[in-house]
Order: sequence, then C-alpha cells, then structure tokens
Amino acid sequence: MSLGGNSSCRPSPTAKARYSRKYYKKGRGVVAYTLLSNHIPIQSEIIGAHEHESNFSFDIWYRNTSLINPIIITGDMHIINKANFAIFNWFGGEIRPRFSNLKKEMKNIFCPKYPSHYKDFLVQPVRQLNRQLISDEKDNFERIIASLGSKEISQGILIKKLCSLSPHNKTRAAVFEYNNLIQSIYTLKCILDPKILIDDTRSQNRIESYHSLRAAISRVSGRKALLGNTDLEVEISNQCGRLAANAIIYYNAAIQSHLYETAPNKKLRKMLVKASPVAWQNINFTGHFSFLSNKKPINLKNILADIKF
Repeated sequence: MSLGGNSSCRPSPTAKARYSRKYYKKGRGVVAYTLLSNHIPIQSEIIGAHEHESNFSFDIWYRNTSLINPIIITGDMHIINKANFAIFNWFGGEIRPRFSNLKKEMKNIFCPKYPSHYKDFLVQPVRQLNRQLISDEKDNFERIIASLGSKEISQGILIKKLCSLSPHNKTRAAVFEYNNLIQSIYTLKCILDPKILIDDTRSQNRIESYHSLRAAISRVSGRKALLGNTDLEVEISNQCGRLAANAIIYYNAAIQSHLYETAPNKKLRKMLVKASPVAWQNINFTGHFSFLSNKKPINLKNILADIKF
C-alpha cells in the first residue's frame, strides 16, 4: 500500500488552493493525495499545496471506505513526522517510508538500555529511551487513541496541537519518545533486510505510474488540472478522474488475466505477472463514444482472438 500526492494547478483559486514552491513555484493550487493498493487507487483527498502530506496519511488510511484494508503503508520521506510511527502503531498499522539516505537515518536510532551497553555493536544508538515517561503517560495515550478512533479529531489537528505545546509538556514528549521507539525498530529492520527498501521503491513506482495516468486523463480537458470553481467541484473532478483511472486499470487487468489464462507457457505467464495494468496506450481518450443500455458484457475472448503469442 502506498501514499502519494499529485499536484494540480488551479487558475481560479479555491479555499484550499495555496502557494507552493515545491509544486508551482510562484503559482498556487491543490494536491490530490491518494492511497494506492498495488495499482488500485482506493482513496483520494484534496489537500492544500502548502500542507505537509504526513499530516493526512493516517486519516486517509483509517477513514478508508473500501473493502481493502491494508496494514503496511509505504511512502516517501514526506510521510514522516514526529508522531506518525506512533499513531499507526496504535491502530495496528505500520508505515514504511522509503529512506532516501539510510546511513543518515542510522543516526536517529534510540535504545532501551544505556548506550554503553551497545559499544561493541555496528550501529550505535543516539541515546537511551525514556521508558518511564512513556509508561507514566499511558492514560493520556488512551485518550488520544480514543479521540482518533472515534474520529472526534483528525490527525492533522492532533499533530498541530502537540507541536504547539511546550517542549517540556510530558504528553508531547511521551508521544514523540514512543515515536522514536517505533521508528528505531523500523530503521533496524531496513538495515537487517535491504529488501524492505527495495519493496518500498517498487511501491512508490506504482504511485508514480498512477500519477502519470491521472495526468493523461486530466489533459483531455486541455491541461493537467482539476476542474471546478469551488472546493466541492474540484473534489468531484478528482473523484471522477479516479473513477476513470479505476475503469482503465480494471480493463487492462481483465485483459492481462485473460491472456494469462490462455498463455501457452510459463515464460509468458511470468511476463504477464510483471506487467503493469496502469497503461493507456490502448485507450482513446478523445472522440465520440456511444453508451448502450443493452447490458451485454464485453467479450474479451472475441477482442483478443487475433492476438498471437
């Protein structure tokens, strides 16, 4: 499962549209933040271009309304903040950011015992975790978890409230300390098993492929942008684009499945398994379309009858 944001410039700014050097330099717009399961976009939300993506990663996962319930969520470095590892862990999830510099992350490892205990270890921890602080704040942890679980508060509001507190506030310090613990465990896993970061990269490549497809769909209207003059209209435009993308992905996957079932040898099956359904070279985005109501299903067997292996 992967998370990613795709920018969309807006000539008529809405309430959510903001300036962002990252996406638009001197322009402003919004970002379509998408939750992808393999190749399927199962959830998407519009956020301001100035917002940090990590403040929305838990909400889009926890408030997912599809029948797909992922446990592991990947993303780039923008999925990380001072509390996300802790928040996902509380609800049985696990974030796996694609570290851009694993060697640098090794300097952010904390340990349960005195650092001198690990002097002979290859990876040296920064300092000892304050386990007593985490234990003392158990009741406040439960209140935070209950508020998030009942959706009385969003992740973004929680992060902003925690960051606005004094650095000496015990609840803030305990949440960040628990986050250090979970993040340290993940970093050590990446060191022990390099395949984790390889899988993370593969997952992020899928979200980038989806973004390319969404851009191709958006350009049908003449430019890469979401349509609408209000936040509601922009949200409808985003969801319509996601629906169109899902239809294309489903169509391609159905073709691949049929070819897989009729493939004469294992070599072709292996090739089809690795092929991505996120492609649009075979799709005509413009022209005249007739939508019939005879409810006859598409016969893939007849469509693919002339394909020779």
